[in-house]
This record gives sequence, C-alpha cells and structure tokens, in this order.
Amino acid sequence: YVTVYKIKPDIYVPDAFTPNGDGLNDIFRPILIGMKSLKFFKVYNRLGQLIYSTSIINDGWDGTFKGIPQDPGVFVWMTEGEDYLGKIIFKKGSVTLIR
Repeated sequence: YVTVYKIKPDIYVPDAFTPNGDGLNDIFRPILIGMKSLKFFKVYNRLGQLIYSTSIINDGWDGTFKGIPQDPGVFVWMTEGEDYLGKIIFKKGSVTLIR
C-alpha cells in the first residue's frame, strides 16, 4: 500500500527557538515543503538592523550577531522561495529567541 498526502508547496517558519547548545531548536531556519529554491531568508533585530541572511536551503541563524549571543527577545524575519511550479512564495513574521 502507498499513502499519498497532497500538501501544497509552502514555507513554514517556527515562532520560537532556544539556541542553548542542547541540540534541540538551536538553529532558526525556514522549513521548505515542495520548494525548488530559497531566494532569501533574513532576520532583523528591533532596530531594523539585518543580523542574518542566507539563500542556502537548510542554513539558519544560531542566535548570534558578529559572534555575540543576542539577548532574549523578538526578532523579525522575511523569506522568499520558488516552488517546483515556479510560483514565488513570500512570508514574513517574528520569532522569539528564548535563552
């Protein structure tokens, strides 16, 4: 038997992470489902300063900026990717860094 789930392509992003070195939820990254590419994933602090950026799938933010661990708080993110049909998907939101 084969079970088929029909899920539309999308980008899922967690709303909190805990970069404390325990191996669980240490990296904040988008989860791509049915996506061909990641155009960008960016994280900003409260002042609007870009503190992390990547276009590499499975790369993510470790909660530091210039090697300095960031204080607990809320950060803003934006991401954009292209699904396997060529459709562009853009999302934005916030994440809570918990220490």
